[in-house]
Amino acid sequence: MLRRTAGVPWRYAQKLPPAFVHGDNAGMDEEAQREREPGAPGFAASLLPRVPEIAAATVARLTTAIPAYRLLPDSILGGDLVANTEAVLRLFLTTVAEGRPPAEHELAAPIAWGAERARDGVPLEAVLRVYPIGARQAWELAMAGPEPAADPYALVTGLLAFLGEVMPKVAEAYLREQADLDWEQREHGRNLAGVLLAGRPARRAAERYGRTLAERYDVVVLRLPEAPGSATTRILRAVRSELDRNPEVLATFKGDGGVLLVPLGQDGATRRLLGRLDAAAELRCTAAAATAEDHAEIPVAQAEASEVLALAEDLGRPSGLYRLADLAVEYQLVRPGPARDALARTLEPLDGQPHLLATLREFIAAGYRRTEAADALTVHRNTLTYRLGRIRLLTGRDATDPADARHLAAALTAHDAARRSGPPTGRR
Repeated sequence: MLRRTAGVPWRYAQKLPPAFVHGDNAGMDEEAQREREPGAPGFAASLLPRVPEIAAATVARLTTAIPAYRLLPDSILGGDLVANTEAVLRLFLTTVAEGRPPAEHELAAPIAWGAERARDGVPLEAVLRVYPIGARQAWELAMAGPEPAADPYALVTGLLAFLGEVMPKVAEAYLREQADLDWEQREHGRNLAGVLLAGRPARRAAERYGRTLAERYDVVVLRLPEAPGSATTRILRAVRSELDRNPEVLATFKGDGGVLLVPLGQDGATRRLLGRLDAAAELRCTAAAATAEDHAEIPVAQAEASEVLALAEDLGRPSGLYRLADLAVEYQLVRPGPARDALARTLEPLDGQPHLLATLREFIAAGYRRTEAADALTVHRNTLTYRLGRIRLLTGRDATDPADARHLAAALTAHDAARRSGPPTGRR
């Protein structure tokens, strides 16, 4: 006699296949043993000849309900997908008829097919929906036949047990394959970016990777936003995840920054991409871009973008995307030469008084508004006025006079550039 199964009403436990009640063959009599044979009577066994019909109906439902399957080529829809669905349905009905869970070797094929769908670009949600849709199709046929299932509870129990075995393993295989694909794509992009940034021909490498290179690129030098502790790792992962959704963008990262090669096609493509990266990072990145009209110009464009980014950071500009045109005056001011040196000497009298340099810097950053500058310096407005007077006395330039203010702003840029280690390099 069967023991009562925990959580299963007695009237149903008497009807369940023995392996689903006990989990083994202990105590099975000859009649129960015969019930486990593939050809034994039972509703699941009676559905086995109808597997092609159920599979065809399942695939038809998939292509109707899930757009991702409509994008697959006919060779997959009419070939692999139907054959795979038939095999899974046959495995399900066989194991239910035999009253046992699927063996590991029997699950190898469905697991491999799940990984293949990752390479086909089918989303995981679409891959997993095959199983409940197929189970529903089998159930509807079972209940609508001329002799409906005498024990629907046993059929449903076996169905749920089968789905519980298969679906987690398929999902695991899919995610593992997807991670491998993401890594491969990322590595391909990194390798191609490195080749192009080094000024070497990259078309053959692109062909090996199955990728197409654009003719023109925006070269973007990116600085990730500063964040405490492990947040930096989170930001980097979020940015890379967003870039994985844009495989046409080639990227290479090092430390807290990276270089992106963004194909030029539509206006504003670079700005839109950086907007999505900001959203993914939940903070604004700082970046500079320069356009390379052909592959040979990419290294030169990178040098220009790197210099513009460094200039924006040195000037304390807010996070965002900068191009040479945005900082053209400042860019010219930092070029080594007699003009820069002459401007820098304007502020030499302030070198021994850092509080006056800080006052001038904040006054310029505040748009020459006294109240905002005083608040930024956390000093009284009268203190700010006194310091501006000292700057006028020492330099001979009045920061509150429009003409002198422009000269002092230029002098501050030249002063900072002259004190940076080594002259900048890039396009002249």
